[in-house]
Amino acid sequence: MEVVSSKNFLIDTTRLEQEQAAYEEWLEENTEAVYQIAENAKSKQLDFENIVEIPRASDLASRTEKLLEDYLDGMKIEDDLRHLLITTDRESASIQIAVDVARKMNEQTLDMQKSIDCGIRVGLAVLTEAVLVAPLDGIGDVRILNNADGTEFLSIDFCGPIRAAGGTAQALGVLIGDMVRRELGLSRYVPTTQEVERVKEEFGLYRVGLQYKPQPEEIETIMRACPVMVNGEETEKIECSGYKEVRNIVNSNGSYRTRIRGGVMLVIGEGLCLKAPKVQKHTERMNIQGWEFIAQFANKNKANEEDINAFKPREIAPIRRYMEDVIAGRPVFGEPNQPGGFRLRYGRSRITGLAAAGMNPVTMEAMGGFLAVGTQMKIERPGKACAITPCTEIDGPTVLMENGDFRKIRDLEDWRINVASVKSIWDAGEILIGYGEFLENNKKLVPSAYNKDWWASDLIESLDMPSKVEKFAEILGIERNSLPEGLPFNGAIKRGGESPLDRKWRKREWVMFLRRLELNWEQIKQISIDYGAAIPPPWNLWWSDLPISFIPALVDNLVNAKIQNNEIILTNAVSNWPIENSLKEDELPEQITQNWPRWTRVKTNGIIKSALMTLGVEHFHDKGNIIIKNNWESLLEGLGLELFEGNIKQKVEIKLHVNHRVTNIKNANSIIAHEAERIEELEHQRELERIVATTAARQSGMNIEETEKVGDKAAEKIIDLGTKNIDELFNSKTLIDENEVERSLWIIRKVSNLRWEDSVPCRIGSRMGRPEKSARRELKPLTHSLYPIGENGGSQKLLIQAANKGRIRVEMGRRVCQDCGKESPYIICHNRKIASEAIECGGRTIERKSRGSSLRRRKGERTTVELDKILEVKRRSLGLDRLPQTIKAQKELLSVGQTPEPIEKGILRGKHGVSVFRDGTSRYDMIDVPVTHFKPKEVYTSWEKLFDLGYKKDVYGNDLVSDEQVLELFPQDIIPSLNAEEHLISTCNFVDELLVRFYKMEPFYNVESIDDIVGALAIGLAPHTSGGVLCRIIGWTKASAGYAHPLFHAAKRRNCDGDEDSILMLMDGLLNFSKHILPSGRGGRMDAPLVLTTRLNPSEIDKEALNVDCSHNYSRRFYEETLNQPHPNELSNIVETVESRLGTIGDLRGYGWTHESGDLDAGPTNSSYKTLKSMEDKMNGQLAIGSLLRSVRVEKVASQVIESHFLPDLRGNLVAFTRQRVRCVKCGEKYRRMPLAGKCIQRHKLEIGGLSARRGEDTTECGGNVILTVSEGNVRKYIKVTEGIIQNYGVDMYTEQRVKWLTESTDSLFNNDRVTVMTLSDFL
Repeated sequence: MEVVSSKNFLIDTTRLEQEQAAYEEWLEENTEAVYQIAENAKSKQLDFENIVEIPRASDLASRTEKLLEDYLDGMKIEDDLRHLLITTDRESASIQIAVDVARKMNEQTLDMQKSIDCGIRVGLAVLTEAVLVAPLDGIGDVRILNNADGTEFLSIDFCGPIRAAGGTAQALGVLIGDMVRRELGLSRYVPTTQEVERVKEEFGLYRVGLQYKPQPEEIETIMRACPVMVNGEETEKIECSGYKEVRNIVNSNGSYRTRIRGGVMLVIGEGLCLKAPKVQKHTERMNIQGWEFIAQFANKNKANEEDINAFKPREIAPIRRYMEDVIAGRPVFGEPNQPGGFRLRYGRSRITGLAAAGMNPVTMEAMGGFLAVGTQMKIERPGKACAITPCTEIDGPTVLMENGDFRKIRDLEDWRINVASVKSIWDAGEILIGYGEFLENNKKLVPSAYNKDWWASDLIESLDMPSKVEKFAEILGIERNSLPEGLPFNGAIKRGGESPLDRKWRKREWVMFLRRLELNWEQIKQISIDYGAAIPPPWNLWWSDLPISFIPALVDNLVNAKIQNNEIILTNAVSNWPIENSLKEDELPEQITQNWPRWTRVKTNGIIKSALMTLGVEHFHDKGNIIIKNNWESLLEGLGLELFEGNIKQKVEIKLHVNHRVTNIKNANSIIAHEAERIEELEHQRELERIVATTAARQSGMNIEETEKVGDKAAEKIIDLGTKNIDELFNSKTLIDENEVERSLWIIRKVSNLRWEDSVPCRIGSRMGRPEKSARRELKPLTHSLYPIGENGGSQKLLIQAANKGRIRVEMGRRVCQDCGKESPYIICHNRKIASEAIECGGRTIERKSRGSSLRRRKGERTTVELDKILEVKRRSLGLDRLPQTIKAQKELLSVGQTPEPIEKGILRGKHGVSVFRDGTSRYDMIDVPVTHFKPKEVYTSWEKLFDLGYKKDVYGNDLVSDEQVLELFPQDIIPSLNAEEHLISTCNFVDELLVRFYKMEPFYNVESIDDIVGALAIGLAPHTSGGVLCRIIGWTKASAGYAHPLFHAAKRRNCDGDEDSILMLMDGLLNFSKHILPSGRGGRMDAPLVLTTRLNPSEIDKEALNVDCSHNYSRRFYEETLNQPHPNELSNIVETVESRLGTIGDLRGYGWTHESGDLDAGPTNSSYKTLKSMEDKMNGQLAIGSLLRSVRVEKVASQVIESHFLPDLRGNLVAFTRQRVRCVKCGEKYRRMPLAGKCIQRHKLEIGGLSARRGEDTTECGGNVILTVSEGNVRKYIKVTEGIIQNYGVDMYTEQRVKWLTESTDSLFNNDRVTVMTLSDFL
């Protein structure tokens, strides 16, 4: 057995390499078999092409060449690009290959514009792993335009789809364009003032959210200095007025672009400005002249960091961004870093990582059932969002019951029994997030809580000698042979002669053993004394949550408490609980901070009870007394108390420490307040001087910029002399910061001789984002056949309804049969050889030159189709007794050629109820969630079946013989949702019948049940991409989400923060996908499998996957270093990630995990947001859970929902109502105003005439009913809900008045103000 050993990881190389090789061979053989059958079917010349239109690619170089084959004109770049990717980084390779391709193409074609276009697209494809649509549709056109002096420069049109590429690719796309134009000898861009001002105006008008919006002077700098013109197509409706018609901002036909160009905004704002450091790295390394301007943007943040005051607070700054857009019906689970919110626990389970976080299934259900597997949660840190997955090894919620009991919820059964009696969810429990998430999001680590993980790591590294292990067994009161084998320190049983891998597994066994230990106080205390470990939970209370001023009252009550049956009884501590009238200020502990710690809830619970709950001490009520049954020994130890002859007495006079601390904090607050007043006065004086100077400057005729400079110069004359005593101010800030971080923990460390670490240093604020999803992909409306029927199929676009009309006229491409010479709009000629026989010609058609301009986006013309006769022929050829009644077609085709797919496919889809997407395939969408390890029982597949699929060994190298063993997932295997059962079975049956009836071949899938699909190959595809990834189905989950390996998700350019992707069966894609039916508009090639990746290479996929944790546990040093809040890069040498394994089999296999997840589909099957039907029910659920959570102010949530959701919706609907159009229910025609006839006056051509459109056709008036598109109900839908929220939960006066004003505006709109309806009672 060969073992790869490095500083960070150990893996069984030989076994893993053999398994991976066998797996890849299986994939290759089975993929080849599917392709052979598909090629066979295509060779029958019944489709657009006679070959399969999804080429295979094994790596980035191959993928790039195949994706851009239409632009490369046969040029081979695969080998050159592969060599560059091996010898240099991807960004550098993209620049070099772009220059090489452009130069070679220019030599071959002498077409500079085409050469530059091709080079830029190749470079952009490499940057985006050749899976995004950006290289195809993100660049609209590359043109050579003229400067004012007549010299030629390069202009690149960036379009909307460039957004998917990300800021780095956008910025480097401009740099690549500059490198290519230099190589081909093109001059640099010299903008005119009008061109610069136009971009400034567009930024001012742009309403779409940008991560960074540059200032006008920054725009000026970039526009003047950038050697390439960043141009773009019009994307917004808003027109520019100041600089409307500007030279060089034109379309290819010479017409002016007068509206906002979204691509320009993206590339300048999110590309060149935000990603300036990455651009600077390449320009400096390659010594590229003309890009010096980028340095001022790259160094902008560094300059700001240097200006920060020397004082660096330890307090974790709250991040409030996730709270900005609270959506109705989606609860807030915790405000930023508020006690009661989710407690951070570092680690990765089998199903977290790549932006997915773990949560106890009890917590998922306790959050009102709004969290299920795959539900997106917007979070405070480290990233913007995460998908939720279950993790049974972390803490669930702690609750306050209606009877006053305060306890932790142990399991789901415990929660379900007690849920009706829960008064408050005091603590939401833990959330599991790995080190890699902070690394990926470039966020500093926050201090780790001292939990069982840290405690185990402490002991692991302390138990480094056999004698220490023996002593440890003695403390536990067990024999040595009852402990795991080997030394915890390194797993060694003896020196040398052992496999490092065996030692690794033994060390992990020790870690798991120590985490699960249940010890008494004396054992915990002795371990702390002998091995230096801190006190672990549940003995380590939440000391840093408790204000120090609560301690004296708590100590007094404990000193007077009774000890009976090993329980503490605090007599009459809650005799008047719950407190009906809140405690008055003079009854509360002394307030020493600026803001009262509202999380203690002291005003309604009393000092003693609120102190115990704030510390997390479980207790019960009994006739006005508080009973503490467990873990009270650490409470006494921390407060300097002890048991003496059955009574509690003080061994340390803790009140002296408290009083001294409180006095110092008050003094520090006074010093800081005095300094704040001094600075405020200083700024006031400066502002006065600035006003005087700027007023004089304006009166003298200076412009705005000059005026501002004069004002700043005048303000600088007021010199800041600084504080009198800098050291005193610094110490005061340090003391206040220390108190905010530690609170009572400082006292506990002072009075106790044991080691105490903070158990709750950080909370993660969060709210619900998108709900989980698993549903088949449907066009709107649902479609079975990509066949045009215009308005002839009614509102449901039914093919049979259109056929009942006999002949219909629709837009289709002109084609001519190669056999009979007649025109036919189909791939296969539909004309009958003998008119009376239902047998078609069957010859293959070719495109016929169409009339009109060759620049038309689509080539279709009005054509008469005898649909009833065609369907009869198809029915007979397919051997069907009758046609399905429900076959839904399209109003029109959006492809360039407007040639329909074979109608037989639509008929068979209708028969099996299979929906079709715009590219001809049938998709199933699921939220992405990660998984690296699973048990056969969790995926509802027998171990025997998995054994046949290549899972021969479990993670420990043992033979697979049970459904309970843990297996490591192969990187291209997936576990879809069981919700897909009906869709996938129907799709497989459709494909089989297509092969049999249409292609006259043998069936392929032969599926009878969901089990028959296990082992089948599929294609994974993400929106905004043009590259699919090969995958294999190996099991199922009940969750409404799709489990797959992090590498698989990353290969699709996705992560697991709420993204959703689709799968399609491989045979379905190969038979039915065609480029010829893709929409012709911008982005039409998006979300289409233009190329298929058959093998994953971690070095060639999205780099986010390289930051996934791979270790089985974190070291003691890691936990200790987090206390300093370092950047994750500083700890990269002590934490194992995928990147640390690149170049070995370890980057694909042999991953570790730190925490057990439990079943993959634990927790609610679907979130309450999906199960609750009405918005009123969802809102009630949202506010009900907000009322229960200690970390949430429900009145604030209510106010934010109204402000960010209901009011904008009401305001928008009011505007929409006044500006709305009216619509015909029959033909769908829309009018700006109601026709005077009171009905639809649109004229439609009659279904008569020849094959093509002719002049003089008769027309008829539609005459359909015309209705409003926005009704009164749409406008008023949230008013009643909003008024109910205000009445029940209360909001601030400003919000209430805004609601009232908009409600009155709505009433005024729909009610006649001049008419007053009066009855007899009004006069009595």
